[in-house]
Amino acid sequence: MIVLEVSIPVPLNKNFYYLPPESINPEHVVGKRVRVQFGKRTLTGYTISSLNIEENNSLKLKRIIEIIDIDSLITSETMELANYISKNYVCSLGEALASIISVSMKSPKRISKVKNTPVKNTSTEITQERRILNIDQNKAVNLINKSLERNIYASFLIHGVTASGKTEVYINAMEYALKQNKAAIMLIPEISLTPQFVYVMTKRFGLKVGVWHSGISNIEKYKLFSKAKSGDIKIMIGARSAVFAPFEDLGIIVIDEEHEYTYKQEQKPSYDAREIAKWRGNYHNAVVVLGSATPSLESYKDALENKTNLIELNERIDGKELPEVKVVSLKNRFFKSSLLLSETVDAISKALSRKEQVIVFLNRRGYSPVIMCRKCASVYQCPKCSISMVFHRSPDSLKCHYCGETKSLPVSCSACKSREVTVFGTGTQKVEDELKKLFKTARIFRLDGDTASLKENYEKAYNGIKNGEYDILLGTQMIAKGFDFPRVSLACVIDADTSLHLPGFKSVEKTFQLITQVAGRSGRGDIRGSVIVQTNLPNHYAIEHAKNHDFVSFYNVEIEQRKKLFYPPYCDVAKISIRNKDEKKAAKDSEKLISFLEELVKNYKLGLKLLGPVSAYISKLNNIYRKHIIIKGERENILKLAIFLDDFKQSCGTLIGIEIMPTDLI
Repeated sequence: MIVLEVSIPVPLNKNFYYLPPESINPEHVVGKRVRVQFGKRTLTGYTISSLNIEENNSLKLKRIIEIIDIDSLITSETMELANYISKNYVCSLGEALASIISVSMKSPKRISKVKNTPVKNTSTEITQERRILNIDQNKAVNLINKSLERNIYASFLIHGVTASGKTEVYINAMEYALKQNKAAIMLIPEISLTPQFVYVMTKRFGLKVGVWHSGISNIEKYKLFSKAKSGDIKIMIGARSAVFAPFEDLGIIVIDEEHEYTYKQEQKPSYDAREIAKWRGNYHNAVVVLGSATPSLESYKDALENKTNLIELNERIDGKELPEVKVVSLKNRFFKSSLLLSETVDAISKALSRKEQVIVFLNRRGYSPVIMCRKCASVYQCPKCSISMVFHRSPDSLKCHYCGETKSLPVSCSACKSREVTVFGTGTQKVEDELKKLFKTARIFRLDGDTASLKENYEKAYNGIKNGEYDILLGTQMIAKGFDFPRVSLACVIDADTSLHLPGFKSVEKTFQLITQVAGRSGRGDIRGSVIVQTNLPNHYAIEHAKNHDFVSFYNVEIEQRKKLFYPPYCDVAKISIRNKDEKKAAKDSEKLISFLEELVKNYKLGLKLLGPVSAYISKLNNIYRKHIIIKGERENILKLAIFLDDFKQSCGTLIGIEIMPTDLI
């Protein structure tokens, strides 16, 4: 009897066996996604093999309900990569496969067989929109191309100041890979950057470019997947999951703004696209290029230790000067009516009078982040989460940015019944209102988590600023990176301290990166740029070094702090979360778990340091109470310890999860 081994994306470290559909050759099912009955549910699984077993009347196997795919999607690389993800990010094989080949990817009703057309000579298809490289760019391209020629895995970190021409280096290296009949992947950190990069890439490479991100339909994803697998397209641009594009002749993977936390998947399996890129680079003997003006401490330390090839681009192209950064203190001016200091207002006014464009950055969406009673000082919190709700305009409402709960603005305080309820703090909506009052004729576009819910707004923002339809682009971190607008002469940071106050070991690094990246949006054209940074901490080293565009000095200070406190890159970390709707059960199980783990660390001499348990920064999320245990040490030993989590007996309703190398520990 022939049965099919199916891997299902559930948190169980085992595969399951099903009979093939009636009158279907089992070998024609292997490598395809299938629909199967799993308990009382119908789930999508991945058929990974067929087995010939002895006929057994007592063995009651269910039949596969439906074969989803026409062609096999799972290759030998897919299986090796899935096993790597399963082992290194502590998940089942099915969960790993689901991250590589999406469960929701949907084949069109009418599938035309994708033709494996030969790639034409690239040089005849590239348009004339190419820039002449300067000396430093040429050196960078030559170094990368030599590795492509050798057909041996190599990784590079391009540390280049903002507007130093990193993108042109990427494109030239990708062009060289195409000439060798190899494929290329380019990862970008935000969907908002997609229109810009698609425009640049299609101008250079024509129809060989595919675009992959969460905004495209499941049918379009299937088509792109098929085209990449067949070789009909040779370049895939996209967010994190584009790293899995199934090219069989992969030559180069580029990761722009490599420091961005968006390259780390938060949901299980919590893979890091940078690590996946390096794994695939090794597998294909390909080149991996990381680039950033503010590289992560981990990547820069690797480069200094020759684990990665370091390429420095220390000057802006065409000799343009870096923008002048002016830091203005918010001290003693916090309760003034205006959100923008007089220096900021004057700078915006002068830029607009010269018909130049302005970027205004605040990393907090909504209108006001705190609703408080003036009489008893009670703060209105989300009923499901231990976090304050944010006031939003149009329509007026309170929203939780974590669970999505929405409520109307309270008329009176729930604690003391006073009607002295007011809003405090600043969000992008509030800044937009003030900008409209101050600059009545200015055309303003706000791009944040609220407006970006409409995917066409990404393109509208990009084309609007590029074509001069807007004077001011206001937004959160999605406008802080990658955008290249030559008419933007001023960048304003409304509150530089937002991320500094978070209790995470990367909070200072993120603050430096954000300020530097926002500053880098200005002065990319013929006019020297300027930057205004409003802060309560003008003397903080992150702000001082960002003001001077001095990454190396910042790195030297921050790396010493990490060394003293034993945090990455001097160790690996993992975060265990203990979750239960019952607060007492969550607390009890977290105490039991740390004792359980401490005994294992001691008995197996794993040399790990355990911290906690402590309440999560948001201790209640969507009515679930959360406790954290932090593990510090070598990853190999962390993974050995993680295996034992399955042996821990928790209370009814308690869920335990582990995230390897999380972006934060809060």
